[in-house]
Amino acid sequence: MIRIATALLLGLASPAAATEIFEAEGAWVGEGLLATGAEAPLERGRCRVNITPEPDGRDVSVTGSCAVTVGVSDISLRLVRAGDGRVNAGFWSAATGQTVQFSGTETDAEIEMVSTTALIVDEKSYESRVSVSAPDESSFAIRQLLRAEGAEAWRLVVDMTYRKAGG
Repeated sequence: MIRIATALLLGLASPAAATEIFEAEGAWVGEGLLATGAEAPLERGRCRVNITPEPDGRDVSVTGSCAVTVGVSDISLRLVRAGDGRVNAGFWSAATGQTVQFSGTETDAEIEMVSTTALIVDEKSYESRVSVSAPDESSFAIRQLLRAEGAEAWRLVVDMTYRKAGG
């Protein structure tokens, strides 16, 4: 089974600032590094996602897929503003068949989240941290770190930059 480690989060922001993720929409293409498993090395990868904001500006859905040399994995993410700068998210990946819950904060420049449920890979439990930032007006970047529960060291598993498809 392909284990593209939560290539998260994967389409999470907008062209101008992280807090505008809830206004982003349409097709986005990401290129960068992905790990195909919790312990696997990083390799070149590509993701294609569609971002659909809810009219109320509180929720946004991200669906798509990520590919590396060993295959493709479908993904789905839902971000919800919880108020007072708080953000909650649920991320599902076909590679793991699991939904991992996240909670964190958003500022003008970044969304920072930590997992509130574990990612289980090969019967081993992992914690996860995700940051989404907008380095310029036409892109956004996602970094995800994992660590085995109880371990001190975090490991980079996603380092992806997204641009509007066709742009």
